[in-house]
Amino acid sequence: MNPSGEVGCFQMDDLSSPPGDWYLLCSQRDCAMKLDILTRLIVAAVILMGGQSAVSGEGSPTRIIVPAPKDARFCHLSWPKVIKADDGSIVVAYIAGRKHVNGDGCPAVSVSNDGGNSFTSPHVLKTFDSTMRYQHAANLAIGKADDGAIVLMAMAFTDDLRNHIYGWRSEDHGKTWKSTDTSEIGDSKTGSVFGHLFQVPAEGLAVCGHYRKPRGEGLWIAYSKDNGKSWGPTKTITTRKYFEPTFIFSGGRLVGLVRENSAHAYHQFVSDDRGASWQFRPSVIQGNENAVHPSPFLVADPTQPDRLYALQTERIGDNWINLWQAERDTLQWQENRVLTSSPDVEDFGYPWMTHLAGNDWFMVHYAGEKDGPNSIYGGVITIAPRDKGSDLNTPNPATRD
Repeated sequence: MNPSGEVGCFQMDDLSSPPGDWYLLCSQRDCAMKLDILTRLIVAAVILMGGQSAVSGEGSPTRIIVPAPKDARFCHLSWPKVIKADDGSIVVAYIAGRKHVNGDGCPAVSVSNDGGNSFTSPHVLKTFDSTMRYQHAANLAIGKADDGAIVLMAMAFTDDLRNHIYGWRSEDHGKTWKSTDTSEIGDSKTGSVFGHLFQVPAEGLAVCGHYRKPRGEGLWIAYSKDNGKSWGPTKTITTRKYFEPTFIFSGGRLVGLVRENSAHAYHQFVSDDRGASWQFRPSVIQGNENAVHPSPFLVADPTQPDRLYALQTERIGDNWINLWQAERDTLQWQENRVLTSSPDVEDFGYPWMTHLAGNDWFMVHYAGEKDGPNSIYGGVITIAPRDKGSDLNTPNPATRD
């Protein structure tokens, strides 16, 4: 971890070489002051709570793993994704910018080689700002190719005028990155990318996203036949106005969770014929109906693949992240428990997790200010194995202390 909060920025499209020893050091006083105040508040809250963050259930609480840099240009870290590399490293990708909306956001990564105890400082893969054709990067997608490479994708846009999708591959567990060919899904052909990159038999590596203007509305899926080095054209899932699709392929089924613009529930798409047709169910996951539910997360448990987990964010009050679960065949979602909360912050959410081993997962999210410093939080959570014969017919309600 770089204690100074500096940001390593390697400004090349082809990142086949690691960054040098130079950094963007233009620290700005206002962001540093905000970061100091925010850090003091967090420390005080932790002390008052006896060294624990506001977490219910099993496993370790989340904590700051990538602190907001002091440089105002990159002090707002948000929208993280996380994946465990084949060598055991934990790779976190996120957007680093000035603020939540149109804040010159840039895709960046940090890597842990010690099980998530410490992470490298932000490594910016590509810069965007208001002087460029694409001014701001936002949503991300991450996954692993069959050859073990980590594949990362990011959308960039200029309002509703135009957008593009960028991609990178890392063949050394997140240390260096090389650009990929996204011409078939870029240059305003789609809009936003989001969620997992995942394998679909006979199709290849899949990625999903939602359309944006000028292309239109709806959800799309595209495939790569060469482990994410290049991508084919999109196939439309729906022309209805949904956002941030998180899809997986499990047991012969494509299953996805999405949100609508008002984001007060997660809705579900399922295909049993590899995308030839889709079944839709509204509001399969909903907490407080008055809370904003951004950024659905969905995954199958590799130790019991017919068990699916979802993470649901509620931006209201103490700001909750909740664990839900369902059986793959019935998809009857039941709320399990609260994993963490972040009271008294302006900006919060976008949880993601990756399987470590056994019942342990590494979860990340972000919290902080909408316009100013924002940090990436993370930690190990433990999800107990299913009791023998359990079919989730009896829900286990979440606990909000």
